[in-house]
Amino acid sequence: MIVMNPKKTKKSRNSDISTECLEKKNDKLEELVEILSRGKYMWESTFDAITSPVQIVSGDYHIVRANLSLARISDKEITTIIGKKCFEVFADRKSPCEGCPLSQALTTGKMTIRQIKNPACGLEFEACAYPATTMGDGAMGIMYYRDITEERRLQREIIQQEKMAAIGMLAGGVAHEINNPLGGIIAFIQLLRKDICDNKNAMADLDIIEDAAGRCKKIVADLLDFSRMSKDGEKCLVDINIVLEKVFQFIRKEMQSLNVELIFDAAPRIPEVNGIPDRLQQVFLNLITNACHAMPKGGVLRVSTESSEDGAAVMVRIRDSGMGIPNEIKPKIFDPFFTTKEPGKGTGLGLSISYRIVREHGGSIHYEDVDGGGTEFIVTLPSGKE
Repeated sequence: MIVMNPKKTKKSRNSDISTECLEKKNDKLEELVEILSRGKYMWESTFDAITSPVQIVSGDYHIVRANLSLARISDKEITTIIGKKCFEVFADRKSPCEGCPLSQALTTGKMTIRQIKNPACGLEFEACAYPATTMGDGAMGIMYYRDITEERRLQREIIQQEKMAAIGMLAGGVAHEINNPLGGIIAFIQLLRKDICDNKNAMADLDIIEDAAGRCKKIVADLLDFSRMSKDGEKCLVDINIVLEKVFQFIRKEMQSLNVELIFDAAPRIPEVNGIPDRLQQVFLNLITNACHAMPKGGVLRVSTESSEDGAAVMVRIRDSGMGIPNEIKPKIFDPFFTTKEPGKGTGLGLSISYRIVREHGGSIHYEDVDGGGTEFIVTLPSGKE
């Protein structure tokens, strides 16, 4: 017969219960750690999945956390930017960005929005600063950047179109009012020539008057052309390469006098464009003439054609090797009557007329600076393919 010690049995039971409780606590702790780890992973994944740049910044502009999008915009590794100044990383600056909303958001405790331009990537952003709760080391803010580059470009384009339409209506009215008296002046000059054909001094004066009236007539014609709206019924399928070849014939002698070398890279079998040949010819003549005049000491003019991958558009690139467009006049180059030429050598209507014609054809025209000097104008026109 075995006699058990009651005290020893009770102690063993207590030990088993303690072990079981400890195991349950460990299980719960492991479960809690797993939940926290999963939550941390989900938060990080969500943060990095945001396609716009986002960063958490301290009050003294140090980056506490940033997502992958900000690293891509900054062209830096995500592991190298934590702890650095946000303006150094995001905008490659040595001081806070002009108009940065962070300080105001932290001061007022309210969301603040500002528009800033990133000189490092050339994009425009709407920067939103949200004050975050204080985290031991001081106040922090969440910076969210929305790319508005394309939105601002479209806004400027709409403003330009509205301005063009208003000036076009005014120009058309003025041109018609001036055109009739000019026609009378030129007609009476012809009559006077018959009456005073023997008076050489008077004939010389008439030549001057006729020359001045002729220049006025040309300006009026440009104004009427600027105000004229194309009709869809006038359009037909046009081969852009052929249009350009005709333009080269008009301007070849001027290119030779300016010592400009022409290189024409015509893409074979590009789609035809639904347009008005004479009007498109005028666009390219204006652009090529301007390109030649941008190289007064000679240079290389490269004209090329290409089509988009889906064949829905045709692009014409006109590149000169001149000095480029100064920054202070870039916003004005498509404005009517704006010109950098000497008085009497330009009306400032060439680019504005070209802009109007391209827009009427459903296309776009813009320019880019060329590395090493020069400017490239790109005309994009929708193809006429069904």
